[in-house]
Amino acid sequence: MQLFDINKFNELKDLAKTNYESIGDVYCPALKSKVVFNADGFHHLRYDENRSERSKKEQYNKFIFLNNAVDVLKKTTTIQEYRRSICPIGKPDKSGLRKTNMVEWFGFFAIISCTKKLRINVVVRRIGGENGQYHFWSAMPFWRLTNRHREVGSVKLENN
Repeated sequence: MQLFDINKFNELKDLAKTNYESIGDVYCPALKSKVVFNADGFHHLRYDENRSERSKKEQYNKFIFLNNAVDVLKKTTTIQEYRRSICPIGKPDKSGLRKTNMVEWFGFFAIISCTKKLRINVVVRRIGGENGQYHFWSAMPFWRLTNRHREVGSVKLENN
């Protein structure tokens, strides 16, 4: 088993941050709008919704797929996943309460390597409904394709 290299992680994190800050925004044909790459998106690559730091391995995977995420957003014409909810936004005030707002998430899947059998999931978030601005939220490996296939007319999966 290969040990995790913290120096390699820190180099990738610094490179990802530099690249992320240089993106600014990209036009997404599926949303018919620009997607902004702001500090919230990079923060979400490093921390979860409870403001706890993600594992180094999880962060590493998200940093690795960041450039692919930009390409996916520039090329995609179809929204593959949609979710919305009323969620707390921002930090709690002095009384511990947080403001809430309508939040929407848009998911885009793409096969980024047939030879490595790898697919990516890119998520864009919008706060405040139709008046809100789209911003990058996450990039992650979605799954690895397997050697299994579905038989036509059957739900049975077979190994090749």
